[in-house]
Amino acid sequence: MKRSIFILFALISTSLWAQGLYDHTPNARVAAMGGAGVATQADAFATFGNAASTLMEYKTVQVAFAYTDFAGEVYRKNRMLSGGGYVRFAHRHALVVGLQFNMEPRIDVLDRRPGAQRFDLGYGYKLSDRVAFAATARYHRAYGNIVYDDNYDGGGLDLALFSQLPVQLIEDAKVNIGAKLAFDAPVKPDYDRYGIAPAVGVGLSLPFTDGHKLDLTSELRYGISSREDIFAAKLGAEYSLMRLLYLRAGANVSRIIGGMHEQTIGYGTFGVGVRFFHLQFDVAYLVGKRNTPFNNAVQINFGLDF
Repeated sequence: MKRSIFILFALISTSLWAQGLYDHTPNARVAAMGGAGVATQADAFATFGNAASTLMEYKTVQVAFAYTDFAGEVYRKNRMLSGGGYVRFAHRHALVVGLQFNMEPRIDVLDRRPGAQRFDLGYGYKLSDRVAFAATARYHRAYGNIVYDDNYDGGGLDLALFSQLPVQLIEDAKVNIGAKLAFDAPVKPDYDRYGIAPAVGVGLSLPFTDGHKLDLTSELRYGISSREDIFAAKLGAEYSLMRLLYLRAGANVSRIIGGMHEQTIGYGTFGVGVRFFHLQFDVAYLVGKRNTPFNNAVQINFGLDF
């Protein structure tokens, strides 16, 4: 009897987490830096961080694919497949896109496999040489829920600003400032995780020489809904050698207030990246509290730029 109760609790917990997993970045590069993406230099997964950052990037096109394997006794076999990209055109415009598919373990006793999907499409405009703006529309869908045997659709909108300012003390050094306001219409009003989530971040890029560069980034995010609130603080760093090898580390601490999951969840991150001409390969590893999806989670990216 006790074992059956534990299994049921585990399945319910998995389902609850799945509805919030789409807020976890699929970007292995950013994940390895504590998930701080709102003030981080753009890449193919900019729509999951700050879509406006693409207007400050010198590359015209980037595309990437990602695989995330969540872990833990409760969350084993919970996997996420993702894709993203952007294209800049006419000097001041950009289109961004993102796709995400979360797949949970099959529940044989209910003949059901829960999951969630997300699709983002956004547009960015460069207001000046130092400031850019972006708006991103989002559609998300949850299905096979253990509690509600239905499919639920929802939508959202992100408004983002990104500014890049020179630092006079060091040649080519830059400060990145990012802000993002995310709106999410709930999949189910009494069961969804976020309603409104403002986030702000600051980053610093320090090129010591032509072959050595250090990037620091930070982010504060506060998710507000009628069910619960979530406050998250994120810190990360990236060291690049000759633009070929990248070493990354970070930390992420979230406090969930209200609801049935009131707790503090923290985890550390680290990862590596390798660039070869137009190819980019990134790996991130997350280490957190036992029986959370972020403990022993592995994220892998493969990307192209032009």
